[in-house]
Amino acid sequence: MEGYREFTFFRGRVRFRQPNYYRLSVVELLFLANLKGIRKSSKVVDLGSGFGALSLLIALKYGCQVWAVERDPHMLQLLSYNTRANGLEDKVRPVELDIRHVDKVFRPQYFDVVVANPPFYRGGQKKDGYRHEKDTTLEDFLKSTGFLLRDGGSLNLLIASNRLIEAIFHMKNHNINVASLRFFYPTLEKNGKIVRIHALKNLNPDQVVEKPLIINEEKGGYTQEVRSILEGFL
Repeated sequence: MEGYREFTFFRGRVRFRQPNYYRLSVVELLFLANLKGIRKSSKVVDLGSGFGALSLLIALKYGCQVWAVERDPHMLQLLSYNTRANGLEDKVRPVELDIRHVDKVFRPQYFDVVVANPPFYRGGQKKDGYRHEKDTTLEDFLKSTGFLLRDGGSLNLLIASNRLIEAIFHMKNHNINVASLRFFYPTLEKNGKIVRIHALKNLNPDQVVEKPLIINEEKGGYTQEVRSILEGFL
């Protein structure tokens, strides 16, 4: 297979083959450290799992069962390899499936937790289908979430902050309500560009806006909070 490189993370505890054009980022690791509602007994589905980084790290951290849904053949090959390479065949189940057609494979309300990191940007001139929408939209991810998630179950969603209102609108249409928000800021002096949403199906929780997560110091390097997260995640 061409076009990938292999990396180790967390002092060698996990390794991934990643495409050269799309790699695990610090933002995704911070998202993982801010997930809510997951227990060892949880059935978790990762929508658009790519090469499996989120699915594998969730399984390693929580010991739960994860269904990794992906349709891209290249990503599926990497996902299968990464699952075997990390000895997680009993925890992570790759599923070849377009997230718009989850009803063809899964029963409604089958999962306790949905995790999704959809493309940040609306469709346009860009050819990068992993960061820019092509034929699958944010609404598609949230419609599928509404079908898959049991009543009282948790959605963990990572999106660009300028799409927050759009996300809440579509979530409401599928009886998914925000429980908490956390904005990720590049530095203290810059605007928040990314938000982690935790939401619940068919419940009406009191909404909480958590303290912001500042990623970088002004003079360079990660903040102490980010360093602590990266050192202690696994």
